[in-house]
Order: sequence, then C-alpha cells, then structure tokens
Amino acid sequence: MIEINVLTGTMLETNNYVLIDGNKAVLIEASITPSSLGEILQGKKLAAILLTHGHWDHYWEIENLAKEFPCPIYMTKEAFEKINKKEKAFAADRNPKIDLTPFNVKFIKNDDELKFGKGLSFKVIKTPGHTNCSVCYLLKSKEHNIVFTGDLIFKDGVGRSDLPTGNFEELKSSIKKILPLGDETLLFSGHGSPTTLGEEREKLQTLL
Repeated sequence: MIEINVLTGTMLETNNYVLIDGNKAVLIEASITPSSLGEILQGKKLAAILLTHGHWDHYWEIENLAKEFPCPIYMTKEAFEKINKKEKAFAADRNPKIDLTPFNVKFIKNDDELKFGKGLSFKVIKTPGHTNCSVCYLLKSKEHNIVFTGDLIFKDGVGRSDLPTGNFEELKSSIKKILPLGDETLLFSGHGSPTTLGEEREKLQTLL
C-alpha cells in the first residue's frame, strides 16, 4: 500500500506529493523545504523528484532539495530550459536564481516508464496546454489508478492557457488523453483538493 502525503509550498499553496512505498519515496513537485520533506521521510530514501512543469511555484525549493537529498530529477527538456533561463510565468514574477546544470537531471518524454521499486511505477503523459513543458504522471496501483495532473486538471476546473507557451487547443487535446481512464481514477492536482475523473468528466467534456 503506497502512502501519499500532501504538503503545500509557496504563497500559491502548490501541492507537493510525497509517495512512500517501503523504504523508498518519490517527491512530485519541488516547492517544499528540505526540513519539511525530512520530517515525512523519517530516514527513508528519496529515489526521485518528478516535476510536472517549469513554473516557479512548482520548483521553488528544487535546488535546496537536490543538495539535501541527492537523487535524479525528472522533467521535460522544455521545463529545464524554462527554469535555467528564469522564464516568467506571470508578468510580475521574480523567479528564483536556480542553476540545474550541476544536478542529475533526466529528461522525460511521452510514454516513458519510470520505476523506483516495486510500487512506485509511473507512466509519463505529455500534456501541453498550460505550458509547453507540462506532463502528468500516471501511477498504476492494485487499488486504483492515480494521475498527478500538475496544472492541467483541478477539482472543478482546468489550468490557465493564457500564460507564456500556453495554448487552449493543446490543453483540450491533453485533457482528451486523460478521459479514457476509468471514472474511479484519482486526480491529484497542483493546487486544491483531490478529485476523481468521474466527478470531473462531464465538466471536462463541455470544454471539448
């Protein structure tokens, strides 16, 4: 049974997910402090950090986390470039000065399979629209499928497509990639409360 812990980071209350299976853990998003993560891990090994996209509220602490918990960091090449170029998500952003080149960054693409032990196995689903670098992570478990949607799908809403590299037509195409999953599929988003695909299906289909 995989344990899922939710910690929020930054003023935008971005959800960070700490998944624990046995003695291994995976962190999805990187805007919590190393001390907060350490309290959850309790000595367990952090096997990987997975980033859904390159907006600052999702990676604010990534450099500090990578120093404290050395492990591979997975993201798209486009997300890496956004972070290292300090690309703004909003007009008034003051992005952190972060250089990821010293760290073990691994680029991901659509349909990649990421495995970190028996239970922590993810499929990468490339889902542009909110940004050109967005992905979702599908975790298949015995109990039910779980999708970590980043800023693609929220409870009662979808992500903005009016920011740099956003595109509403791409957002709709990305939503169509998620809809074939079963209604019982759990959706854990970058902000707000979890939901199920069944709860959101009708609202999502009205956008398409």
